Amino acid sequence: MASILDVQGELERALNAHDAAKVASFYAEDCVYENEPAGPRAKGRDAVKTYMGGVFSAFPDVKVDVMNTFASGNFTAREMVMTGTHKGQLPGGVPATGKSFSVKMCVIAEFQGNLVKRVTHYWDMAALMRQLGLMHPAPG
Repeated sequence: MASILDVQGELERALNAHDAAKVASFYAEDCVYENEPAGPRAKGRDAVKTYMGGVFSAFPDVKVDVMNTFASGNFTAREMVMTGTHKGQLPGGVPATGKSFSVKMCVIAEFQGNLVKRVTHYWDMAALMRQLGLMHPAPG
């Protein structure tokens, strides 16, 4: 049986390969996928697949690089840098800007066996919006 860190690594390789179906295969059928800054939860493996397809459409070169990893029991925590270029429409009809971004993020995952039962992503939405030219720079 693979360790949860091994499974997490395979999931990230599938994400970097832009394979929404493969990414979703690492999630439990009744999983909860939370992306705190981006809005509503995805519930269930099919919803994760749909969500990831939208990410890959908006950011076809999106990539995550893992900086640090921690595991305890059935939980993992990953510090990562997410990069990409906004080449497709965002939810809500925001057209592509063609601009690149680089945002630090933290991902906390709870596993049930070798499948992700629940995951929460934390990252700075304002930093992303500023880099894409969709929000004015912070004053000062």
